[in-house]
Amino acid sequence: MRVTDLTLGILTLLGGIAIFLSAMNFQAIPGQAYGAGTMPRAVACVTVLVGLFMIVQAILSGDRSIAFRFAGWTRDTAAMARAAFVLVLILGYILVSPIIGFVPTAFVVMCAAMLTLGTRLPVAVIVSVLATVAIQQSFGKLLLVPLPRSDLFSFLW
Repeated sequence: MRVTDLTLGILTLLGGIAIFLSAMNFQAIPGQAYGAGTMPRAVACVTVLVGLFMIVQAILSGDRSIAFRFAGWTRDTAAMARAAFVLVLILGYILVSPIIGFVPTAFVVMCAAMLTLGTRLPVAVIVSVLATVAIQQSFGKLLLVPLPRSDLFSFLW
């Protein structure tokens, strides 16, 4: 789907407002001035500013139409099947990762998605390995976000 810059700016602005409103219900951490809503509110403020910037830029450039147009690839059955398969892979990740863990599930999902979208096998495998390890280390070690675990790959924790 293709959208005009004005439309995308409006959607970005509304998304930022929605994020901010939903983060208002997050509780503060006891004994601290900030809590779980601090980062989502900061992201929401930046999103609102980006949306406003996009709206102003679109209006100044003369783009005053709010329109949605489907891209040409949406008429191609094979392309739509590939897109649907990637969505099924994401759903599969959601269902399977709590059982077998983040590392094997993420690797398989990324590799399958890249192969589906036309990436060569060696490239897909290398990028999937690197991305899986980078994401696991970034979230698991740096940000301390618990990812689904697997006994098979416990050395990564």
